[in-house]
Amino acid sequence: MKEYFKRNTPIFYIGIATAIVFISIIIAGQSTPNQQPSLTPIEEKDLFTQKDPVIGFKDARVTVVEFLDYSCPYCKTINPVLKNLVAGNKNKLRLIVRNFPLKDNPGHENSYSAALATEAAVKFNKFEDMHNALLDAEKLDRDSILAIVERLGINKDEFIKEWDSAENKSKVDQDLTDAANLQIKGTPAIFLNGKLIDLQNKDLNTEVLAEINRIYPQN
Repeated sequence: MKEYFKRNTPIFYIGIATAIVFISIIIAGQSTPNQQPSLTPIEEKDLFTQKDPVIGFKDARVTVVEFLDYSCPYCKTINPVLKNLVAGNKNKLRLIVRNFPLKDNPGHENSYSAALATEAAVKFNKFEDMHNALLDAEKLDRDSILAIVERLGINKDEFIKEWDSAENKSKVDQDLTDAANLQIKGTPAIFLNGKLIDLQNKDLNTEVLAEINRIYPQN
């Protein structure tokens, strides 16, 4: 038996080395980042539709498209930055909001219902108010959202009909489908004039202002 191992030791170690290399290749393939910013802008028709709610000047030449989850802590953190950018650049910037509720993730169980609530608010011309209120809210359960509805002066019974409508669910489901087609994996995913911003390495405020200055050069 000892003589057998002596004769086959080189083959044994070669086999181990081959296995290690093979496993390393598999692991490396699985470690590819979920979102790689593309140098080629994505066409508007693939990013949003005329049905998507707009905050800011609807005909602005600088467009930010945000796929978000109302339960996402970073979406909540980044919202004041977006609000200030829109407020400080009237007639130059529009924010288009799309839904990507990660409802199967722990702590995000109410995210789909919250997305439905914002879409329902569109029918009452209260989208922006609802959008900001939900991002500011600590709780997104049904009772908490209905409390916001009342605070915004929306008729609760009429709102509930819109909230639970098949049309409303179809809109949010379409957002999810489009996000999947764009290979979005997490939130927020923010596109600036068609290009995905690398939020881990880029400052959102700086990137948007630079694009505004490029499109609307100072005289």
